[in-house]
Amino acid sequence: MPARPIPISRRALVTGAVAGSALALTGCDSVADLLEGDDEPGVSGAVTPTAPAVDADSDLVAGVLDAVAAAAALATAVGTTVPALAPVATRFARLHAAHVEELGGTEPADSPVVPSARPTALRRLARTERRLQDRLVQAAGEAESGALAQVLAAMAAAVAQLRVGLA
Repeated sequence: MPARPIPISRRALVTGAVAGSALALTGCDSVADLLEGDDEPGVSGAVTPTAPAVDADSDLVAGVLDAVAAAAALATAVGTTVPALAPVATRFARLHAAHVEELGGTEPADSPVVPSARPTALRRLARTERRLQDRLVQAAGEAESGALAQVLAAMAAAVAQLRVGLA
């Protein structure tokens, strides 16, 4: 006759599962930090973005920042010059302002002259946004830093989503 299994209460089983999960989720980095003598708690290497030297992407960021700031200035000018396009242009201007801030920019680009004809202004805005999206995608591929590449790709996706409203 086989041996009878030891009865375990539901409370003991749940407590053991929660404690085991907590240990598994936090233990790897904590144990590694203790063994390696790190003073700061680490983040699992699986989720740590690659971080090359600070200067590796500085030229890339400067170029992207100029393009985003120029697109923001154009969107603002279109919204001001052509009131019928203000709702669409304002969304782009706000998006680009957030992207400029994310990239560490502070100085706005010079405001361009925008034609007052709605179709011409709309075509110019659409062309600028398409070019900016392409530039962001290209920059994401060129970035040395994985974290920067993710940010630039997310920016390109945000521009693409707003561009749908231009069609």
